[in-house]
Amino acid sequence: MTPDDALSWLRQVKGQLYRNNRHASGTRAWVAVVRTPRSGSRNGKLIIALGSSMEEAASAAEGQWQEVWRGTGRRH
Repeated sequence: MTPDDALSWLRQVKGQLYRNNRHASGTRAWVAVVRTPRSGSRNGKLIIALGSSMEEAASAAEGQWQEVWRGTGRRH
């Protein structure tokens, strides 16, 4: 996933991306937060995915998103 892919997917699903301040060790963490739509009588789920880059966080969130959709029998 490229940076443009990550931002595009997050915009498409109305997700948010957060980054913490640089830690004393020089590392930085990224968090992608996405809420899945409601499916029938099932409430949406909140997905929180961490990564060392925005691409990694968005990719992890997308993987969880796909798992939720596979569980409902839908493809998105």
